[in-house]
Amino acid sequence: MDWGDAPSAAAALVAVVAAVFSGIALKHSRESAAAAKQSAASSDRSAVAAERSATADEAALAEMRREAQERRDAEAEVQRPKPELRVDWIAGVRYIVRNGGTGPAVNVATVRAGEPDQCRDLPSGVTIGPGEGHEFIILTAMGLPIPTSIHVTWDGQATPVALPVPQ
Repeated sequence: MDWGDAPSAAAALVAVVAAVFSGIALKHSRESAAAAKQSAASSDRSAVAAERSATADEAALAEMRREAQERRDAEAEVQRPKPELRVDWIAGVRYIVRNGGTGPAVNVATVRAGEPDQCRDLPSGVTIGPGEGHEFIILTAMGLPIPTSIHVTWDGQATPVALPVPQ
């Protein structure tokens, strides 16, 4: 072998070793790129999951707030002064619409009571405070039966309420 070929052989050997290391580095580079892509995809999935979780948390919080507001509204409704009307018999043909509640019944109006002209002085636009009453008369002449109830409304109670008449 000629000594002049030695540097070329050494250079060839170094080139082969460099090519091998370059191939290994390329393989690791590709694996690293694939791992980076997987990490990015995983990160995207994690971000989507976190966003879903945040949305679910917001919905749960909104539901909890709504339920708490409903509970406060119900408690306020229970504590709100309310009228409780009833009909009591006084004597003979005299009756009274009495408010046994804690709040006034404002603008009490009779919607229906017995036969036409059978009841006189029924409440019509009156205010009946707690513990107060409004007297009226039920006529039973000519065999008219006592009505089983009178129907009244008041401010805040648009649907007529049937008040049983004691027999």
